[in-house]
Amino acid sequence: MVFFMIILLIIIFSGARLCGPEGFNDDYLDKKSTTAVNGIFVMLVLFSHYAQYADLGGIYDEPYLAVREHLNQLVVATFMFYSGYGMMEAIKNRGIGYVRKILSKFWQLLLKFDIAVVFFLAVNTLLGIRFPLGQTLLAFTTWTAIGNSNWYITAILILYVTMFLSFTAGLKIFKNNENEGRILGLMLTMLLTAVVVYIQIRIGRPAYCYDTMMLLPIGCLYSELRPRIENFVMRNDIMYLVTFTAVTGIYMVSFFHRWSWGIAAYTVWAASFMLLILLVTMKVSIYNGFLEWTGRHIFGIYILQRLPMTVLDKMGYIDDHKYMSLVASIIITFAIAAIFQKSTDRLITLMTGRHIAGTSGRHEREAK
Repeated sequence: MVFFMIILLIIIFSGARLCGPEGFNDDYLDKKSTTAVNGIFVMLVLFSHYAQYADLGGIYDEPYLAVREHLNQLVVATFMFYSGYGMMEAIKNRGIGYVRKILSKFWQLLLKFDIAVVFFLAVNTLLGIRFPLGQTLLAFTTWTAIGNSNWYITAILILYVTMFLSFTAGLKIFKNNENEGRILGLMLTMLLTAVVVYIQIRIGRPAYCYDTMMLLPIGCLYSELRPRIENFVMRNDIMYLVTFTAVTGIYMVSFFHRWSWGIAAYTVWAASFMLLILLVTMKVSIYNGFLEWTGRHIFGIYILQRLPMTVLDKMGYIDDHKYMSLVASIIITFAIAAIFQKSTDRLITLMTGRHIAGTSGRHEREAK
């Protein structure tokens, strides 16, 4: 796996541009930049899922396994944060008009997910893989799975509802003061997300189902605070280095206590990790065609990657040829993700009469 990580690093630095002294990348949160960053992390998600099928170990795998264990659920941090940031930017520009469309985003995402579940059901049937009927039916709600990934979609759907309710209430209460309404909506979103996280803890859901959810409202908060943050951090290189050092310190302390201090410490760790990503991209512009493509196909890559992995595992190829099977999984995933996204977007366009601007996990600065 270390060779795949090296290849990914080469891809990341291909086309990257470092800002000079006292220079900053003002476009670090533009759609082009965030899509490329998401493209990096969707590849890390693919690697992480593949590790669940392959018997990894030894000198060529241990470095990657150490990185995987360290990052844990932070491989989806940028998806959550950029989504929150992008939605807040859209609310700023389009107000209640955008908020009303959040529910349509909910149904579009669920429809795409359910189409993918049908594919998993078909493959499972062909391979002789059986799941209980109740589990299969619940899989269409995203609450359970039949070999597919599901928890992230569950989280995004819940967050869509949370944002819809929060910002609808905020903008209606302060209908004559949109700024105040937006702030109230943000506060309600953070509160309701915390409640959702607490409920999942109480009912015994696995921690990975909720431990990054707060990053979406934190992305909304960053949208509100961005001018003040940039005025401080981008004043000069000294302030940048001071900020980078402080955030790194918070990251390290929260990392060592992310399990012992509970979800609060994990959230601080996740937020500081995301801040480090932002600080890096303030100085380094990361973009190339490959990352832009993977970033634009996050949903398809995320939801479909287990299909080739399941087939190759069932046939015994992963056990015998673990690295070649990963190459095959990547190629097949890319191919079916491209077809899936184009087909489902066309289907939704026919159903709604509107062009699909983006998918879950993508930075959606739709209003300019």
